[in-house]
Amino acid sequence: SVMIKYDGTVRNQVEQLIQLRYGEDGLEATRVEFQSLPTLKPSNRAFEKNFKFDPTNERQLKKSLTEDIIKDLLSDAHCLSEIETEWETLVNDRDMVRQIFPSGDSKIVLPCNLQR
Repeated sequence: SVMIKYDGTVRNQVEQLIQLRYGEDGLEATRVEFQSLPTLKPSNRAFEKNFKFDPTNERQLKKSLTEDIIKDLLSDAHCLSEIETEWETLVNDRDMVRQIFPSGDSKIVLPCNLQR
């Protein structure tokens, strides 16, 4: 007889280790959530519209940031560079995910909901 312990290991009745992590992929099947990756299917234009932060759009910035923060943001070259680097990372990550899911099926199983 075997049992799953609180630490996630599978052990027999004399506490010998059988498996380090419960489940073939380490995810407990009763605690996973099915979800879709929102970055996989949209066109490049839609992806950019939804996910690229545009620091030059002051009208949009004013909806969530104060004038002082906007001024600091626009005058900080390092910050603007970091924003551009983050966008490039998102694009590269999206390309990688598209290689992993070439059929375009964006349904995945994860232990947490990414949208939440």
